Amino acid sequence: MVLLPLLCLLPVLVFSTSTLNPTIKPRVTIEKDGSISVYVQDEINVQSVDIQVTILKPFQLHNLVANFNKVTSEWWIKTPVNNLEGVKSFDLAVFYYYHVENNHQPERKLYTETIFLNQETGLQPQPHQISKREVTVLFDDFNGNQLNMNNWMYEVTASGGGNGEFEVYTPEATNTYLRNGILHLKPTFTADRFGENFLHNGKLDVKGQWGSCTASFDNGCYRTGSNIPPIMSSKIISKVKISHGRVEVLAKIPVGDWIWPAIWLLPPGGTGVYGGWPNSGEIDIMESRGNRNLKDGQGNIQGAKQVLSTIHFGPGFQNHRQHGHWKLKTDGSTWADNYHLYAVDWTKNHIKCTVDGSPVLDWNTPSEGYWKHEHFSGNNIWAKGGHDAPFDGQFDLILNVAVGGNRGYFPDGWNNGADGKPWKDSSSTAMRDFWNNRSKWQHTWHGDDVAMKVKYVKMVRYN
Repeated sequence: MVLLPLLCLLPVLVFSTSTLNPTIKPRVTIEKDGSISVYVQDEINVQSVDIQVTILKPFQLHNLVANFNKVTSEWWIKTPVNNLEGVKSFDLAVFYYYHVENNHQPERKLYTETIFLNQETGLQPQPHQISKREVTVLFDDFNGNQLNMNNWMYEVTASGGGNGEFEVYTPEATNTYLRNGILHLKPTFTADRFGENFLHNGKLDVKGQWGSCTASFDNGCYRTGSNIPPIMSSKIISKVKISHGRVEVLAKIPVGDWIWPAIWLLPPGGTGVYGGWPNSGEIDIMESRGNRNLKDGQGNIQGAKQVLSTIHFGPGFQNHRQHGHWKLKTDGSTWADNYHLYAVDWTKNHIKCTVDGSPVLDWNTPSEGYWKHEHFSGNNIWAKGGHDAPFDGQFDLILNVAVGGNRGYFPDGWNNGADGKPWKDSSSTAMRDFWNNRSKWQHTWHGDDVAMKVKYVKMVRYN
């Protein structure tokens, strides 16, 4: 990432009720000691204000109750001292929560402004003109009691995602729900919903149970007995599509053995301009593994201390190619311990995936195009496309939490400590073995820690 010469702050301002109408831009200043002060104008009937300040790089999170200045009629907070030595720019996200008189469940109203901080003119915020080529096509801060179905659709299937995964994706409220302005995508046990006997003698009619089945491959619409997935989980797909743009997801990923969270882009239905996967491409903004102790055969960390970004493409499954990279936590924590901003900047010239503004995958479009770059033979299926084909089509945003699988994402040769891996990919009963050996992993699943939690999603189209 190229650091800007100015100190760049990006506040996202959330007001609690539709009756509040912020008329004066908030003020943000950097004090000499490195602390950050935020000032927001008072509104009628406001009793108190909570302000959450998130510094995205280096990551810090401050939750503070604002004080009221009667002289200036402003609510204000001052963060603890931040070490800004050597930092030329960083992003700052600020959520404002107004508590209004006689309103115990305040509704939030969103007000956004991008601010550049000019250090040479008294640190007054200056408006930043967004390029006309950028159009925000989706912003969802999950303010409400249920998922906004104008923005999202549910995946409903037991197909296993093409990876032999061990979950059935459902629209049930235990798997996808909003709480305090945060989206939760949570895996649960099928036996808790239908009983243990259902996993041995039951019949899972996906459409009959939930009204639709969105993917029929790999017995996605109907399963019986031991072929019924032991996990129920959530996968949602944006109704908005983009071809080149920027995606931001502020999320806290899950922790728990064999959990597989993902934030990714895929052509609608998995079949784009150039055909089914991987012909039309895939962009994985973020993937991880929920295991705390997982290491590969060489002893390298592969669990929740690591996030990955990858692109997939190729003319047919047998010619599948992928290019990816990863980022490790080196301070003893995991990526699941806090919220982080996962993003992609996708143009004709590059695909850049970041976490908290730091590069994970920094990929430039090959000058000769993907076909020649990968030395594919035969007819070029992307010949009529753009220079960056197959990454020139329309893509959906997908958020999901998978579990397990038998096609290599959790290799048999990896080391998961004393608990080991409770199934073999080559076994015809891999999914059943996973469930029958749940004593080896169930103790690592704790409440909502197994859910991917999302504070907001933003999709910007480049025109």
